[in-house]
Order: sequence, then structure tokens, then C-alpha cells
Amino acid sequence: MLSAGDRAPEFALEAVEGGRRTLSERLSVRSGALAERLAGGPVLLAFFALDCATCEICYLLWDRFHVRYGEAGCELWGIGLDGRDDLERFVERSGVEFPVLVDAGLETVRAFGAVSTPALFLVRGDGTIEASHEGFERAALNELCRIAAEWTGVPAMEVAAGEAPEWRPGCTIHGL
Repeated sequence: MLSAGDRAPEFALEAVEGGRRTLSERLSVRSGALAERLAGGPVLLAFFALDCATCEICYLLWDRFHVRYGEAGCELWGIGLDGRDDLERFVERSGVEFPVLVDAGLETVRAFGAVSTPALFLVRGDGTIEASHEGFERAALNELCRIAAEWTGVPAMEVAAGEAPEWRPGCTIHGL
């Protein structure tokens, strides 16, 4: 699995809401003072599978992250490993606001080297990975929130003990 300091691989994926998203376009869309502070990005990539029980813990927490930091320049992109129709139903039923991209062929998750979901990669504006994590660990998510807060100037979101378990193992990605 890619880790801090590694270069994030380029990808182009269909978004459930329409269009394509590429990592290189995300990292180059910033301008002005915010761009200088964020160096053109960043983005938290969250790989998930709809049949992963551990991912169930994460969706609303990821949505809170996206709402808190997205407009300040640090978005969260969910990358689903299921078919487009299933991911469309997920977005409709869950009401999540973060963009959901389709990686049903598993090419992108394979390029990042993840073997289980959820898998998170915080990508800096220069395309390098700041941090990565597989499975769910409340402390790791809180650290990602701290970094995003530092980068954006938005107060840190903290997931408290009563909101989520301390740790859950990831679910093996089938078909790798």
C-alpha cells in the first residue's frame, strides 16, 4: 500500500453524479492565496465497498469531513469498488454529499496498493501522499482531520469515543 511520501498515481474515474474526475485536474484547480497555502489540492481519497461492514461506520464521518473541509479546499472523494447502479442507489439512500467515483474494475485501488476497505489516502496538492490508512481507526481519522484543519485553517473535526469505535479491521477487497 502506498504511504507517506509516495506519489499518488494518476486516475480518471466516472462520477456517480456525472462526468469524470481526475487526480491531476483536482490538484491544479486552485488559484490565489488559498492555492499558495494548499499547493493546488489536497484531497482525501476514501476507497470503499458496499458489502464492507467497517465502511458502514465511515460514510457519515467522511461526509462530515467533506462538508467541513471541502469548501475550504480539502475535499473528500469516495471511490466505490461496486458497480455504478449500486453506487447510485447508495448515494440516493445515504444522502452523502461527497462525490462518489466508480472503480468497479479495481484498477485505481490496485494502483494505490490497498488490499482492504476502507482505505484512505490524503494527497497533498503536489501529488504526494501525506498519510494513508486501511481499516478504521478513530485516532487515524482524527489525525487526518487535524492535518486538514492545519492546511485549511478550519477548526479540526474530532470523532469522539461515543461516535465511533476505536478500531475495526478492514474488509478484504475481492477480485484483486
